[in-house]
Amino acid sequence: MNVCPFMRRSSYLAPLVVVLVAACLSLAVSLPAAADETMPASRVLVMPFSADVDAQAPGAAGAALWLGEAAAVLLTENLSHLGVATFSRDDRVAAFARLQVPMSSALTRATMIRVGEIIGASDIVFGQIHLDDQLSVTVRTIRLASARESPSVKDASPLEDIFDLFTRVATQVGAPLPKAATPTAEAARLPLDAFESYVKGLVAATPAAQQRFLETASRLAPRDPHILMALWSMYASQGLHEKALAVANAVPADSPGARDARYAVGHSLIDLKRYDGAFQELNALYARYPLAAVSNAIGVVQLRRDPLPGASPATVYFSRAVREAPDNTQYLFNLGYAYALAHNGTDALTWLRQAVRFNAADGDAHLVMSAVLATTGRQTEAQREFDLARQLGTTTVSSVTTLPTRVPTGLERLDENLAMADVPEMNARIAAPARTDQLETAAFHVDRARDLIEAHRDREATDELRRAIYLAPYEDAAHLLLGGIYQRSGQTAQAIDEFRVSLWCRETAQAHVALGGVLLDTGDRDGARREASRALALAPGAPEAQALAARIDR
Repeated sequence: MNVCPFMRRSSYLAPLVVVLVAACLSLAVSLPAAADETMPASRVLVMPFSADVDAQAPGAAGAALWLGEAAAVLLTENLSHLGVATFSRDDRVAAFARLQVPMSSALTRATMIRVGEIIGASDIVFGQIHLDDQLSVTVRTIRLASARESPSVKDASPLEDIFDLFTRVATQVGAPLPKAATPTAEAARLPLDAFESYVKGLVAATPAAQQRFLETASRLAPRDPHILMALWSMYASQGLHEKALAVANAVPADSPGARDARYAVGHSLIDLKRYDGAFQELNALYARYPLAAVSNAIGVVQLRRDPLPGASPATVYFSRAVREAPDNTQYLFNLGYAYALAHNGTDALTWLRQAVRFNAADGDAHLVMSAVLATTGRQTEAQREFDLARQLGTTTVSSVTTLPTRVPTGLERLDENLAMADVPEMNARIAAPARTDQLETAAFHVDRARDLIEAHRDREATDELRRAIYLAPYEDAAHLLLGGIYQRSGQTAQAIDEFRVSLWCRETAQAHVALGGVLLDTGDRDGARREASRALALAPGAPEAQALAARIDR
């Protein structure tokens, strides 16, 4: 049977970009908060400003590259100081990366509104900044609930007074906005040259430029937690883990970024394979901040290091992470993966299937499931999962050309930082509306196929069912109907495969009866009897199951 077209990686892994541009979905997502905070009902998203710089202005074209992001950073921080609940820059970067949307001031208003709806913002703040002999700023705010734009706020000052400028602007912008329970503490201001280098490092186009600007900023302000954490992220991404560990350890313990810095320390220790230190660091962090991301990181430590006598296995910590963030596909995968490595196929399949129900395009999850299924003798389901994995792409797909007979190693997942770690709602709220839309469309194709089957137009029905499987590969109805078409046309092997896949998706008495019937047609009376017995166990007294059992006895 041909592999369904839904498996093409490019068409499935970026659906939200298409959705945003087409503006055809309305979603809501929450992003991470500290464990001792409550997630406010309203949060403000500040977008990068568009920047226009006169040729004669200080810094000229170079200023245009950093002022737009600087405006967003300063306005976000000042609104937080006033008690306005905002998405931090880390939140914003994480959300845009998650949605595969470019974080640019060039986005249209419609796209900005759609992004705001997706991440659960109550308001979007954006604007323009102009630099000539002084710095002029215009700020606009859109309340998403009413789609109304508030009167714009305008102000100006010399460039060297940019901090005071945005303090004034934030006061005006924040006056009508909802307030959080606790305003954030105001940090010491950076020297302007350090702040400029810091923001240039955030938006630099190359790793070399990013490192140059951030290291310059660090020399000018060596204890600033924002600069240190930006350096950690840059060093970690380049594999400079000793340097990353050093700057994370340099974050002052009394700074607002201390919690994230301690997680970064644990992360760097994992990267350096210093697992005992990472275990101690992360357990100490969890004692203060019981976050799912920390539980998951401890699970990764336990999975990678040699087991210690009496130590809790990785599955204990991954299970805790799943309880704390039930819809996070990273943690669901890790839990299933750890069970697979521990040769517990039943629990491995349970959690891996849960992961792919949230993210059907997870190639690694399909690959691990194929290995688990193959070791338990379920070759049809194993081959299907393997074909899915190869089509979707996996971490090891280039080196795997045949159905694996053991679980591949090195696939466990670790959150880059706490801002990137999803709270329980994030995956579900991103995926649920798109998933609902796909399921509704798939159901339409299945209904259409039923009508075509009744009219004996099997070829057209098959096309409809393949479209349904494209949209919802783990819904059993399409596989069951497709198996019936194959059975009617004498393609018994394909029919058996589809009925087994239907049971893999969801066990029903109807699918057991269908599989039993085709097995009986092939002369496998014992197999048919097993299917009939299972159908009767699931649905005692079901006429179809009783008829199959009587047919077998005859």
